[in-house]
Amino acid sequence: MPRITFFALLLATFEMTTGILILSKGRYVKVGLVASLLFNLFLVQLGLGYSEIPWSGRDFLLNRLSNVLFVLLQLPLFWVRFDESLPKFLRARRGQGRSR
Repeated sequence: MPRITFFALLLATFEMTTGILILSKGRYVKVGLVASLLFNLFLVQLGLGYSEIPWSGRDFLLNRLSNVLFVLLQLPLFWVRFDESLPKFLRARRGQGRSR
């Protein structure tokens, strides 16, 4: 594939940005979740690369089911309020454990 390094760096940047957004708070988390959800839906149609007859039952189980399940697991997160970032939440939890 021509320019694979460019596309690999672009993908790494997208994944890092999505991860940072998901670890933040408020509206940024929702933006990260949308990006992650769309990326996983893209992977459903792309498949994971095991050689099977495209869109057969075995192909779906081997190449696509894991991404569909991940999309379904992400959907409930859209109804959660993220008032603080994950690092702040973990620091607060660790501080509570020491005060006991």
